[in-house]
Amino acid sequence: MDERLKRMKQAYDEIDIPDELSIAVLKGIERGKQQQVQPNARRRSRRWIGRVSASAAALLIVFTIGINTVPAFANSLQEVPGLGTLVKILQFNKGSAGGGTIQDATDVNFITVKEQGDKESIILNFAQNGEAQQVASSFHVSFSEYPHTMTFTVGGARKFSAVKDFAALKKSKRIEDAYELITLDDSMVRFNVTFKEAVTYEVHEYKEPAQVVITIASDPDRNIDRPPVYSVRTASFPFGESVGIAEEMLFGVDNMRVLKDKQGLYFVEAGIYDTEAEAKAQMNAIKTKLGYMDPLFVEKREDRSIPESIQAPAQ
Repeated sequence: MDERLKRMKQAYDEIDIPDELSIAVLKGIERGKQQQVQPNARRRSRRWIGRVSASAAALLIVFTIGINTVPAFANSLQEVPGLGTLVKILQFNKGSAGGGTIQDATDVNFITVKEQGDKESIILNFAQNGEAQQVASSFHVSFSEYPHTMTFTVGGARKFSAVKDFAALKKSKRIEDAYELITLDDSMVRFNVTFKEAVTYEVHEYKEPAQVVITIASDPDRNIDRPPVYSVRTASFPFGESVGIAEEMLFGVDNMRVLKDKQGLYFVEAGIYDTEAEAKAQMNAIKTKLGYMDPLFVEKREDRSIPESIQAPAQ
């Protein structure tokens, strides 16, 4: 049995099968499982291989029937990491990497987190016209610190149904927050995941169906008390165009990112620095080179701390 069928069998073992699946189908699955794990040693190997192939094919049919006819079964499968064929393991450069192919009209329709021993997997699924997408849309993922944050961007996305899943993500023991980011591009979806601690990460891209699986674990080497940094940033804004406009005005600044503060407002950060003097020098350089006219601030921030809310002075 090939690797995909093995994963399908494992997925079946882990999923609560809905009552809607008929008793006959359930019995067929059980017969297939018994034939796979308890072959008759007295039979010839050719006959045994034939039975395994038949039961594997039956299992594939059951999965197809379940996916197409029982929504609860299909939803359960979305939570199985790596059910499809591995495309690649992303190679990161300075905390950033990308994958997928250029597509349009994508819905990032489902995100979940699944605990696996001492690791957790964040699983992203994609759909078009209500059906599972077979190849992942173009995406970019980056990891940054102060606070520990993953930023995920999907190109060609017109819909973000998975916003509903953020509440479930925040139940993870490693995830502090998950939130959508404003974008002025109507064919792009972005979101942040803030971690409670430093994590190791590995990102796998799959096809048939399309999935991106981010596997994280605690990183004891980096979960130590570190000195504070100094952030160059804008004032805090409500979620909306003001954040997007500020981001566009600061386009080209190294290590720029959008974050959420303690009050649930949003701001644009234009880099973090080891000293206050460095941060102030960068702030002045931005104003001079980019002609940025709105107020900028230097915020002292502790490791693993959520940023403070800063209000612009009254005009």
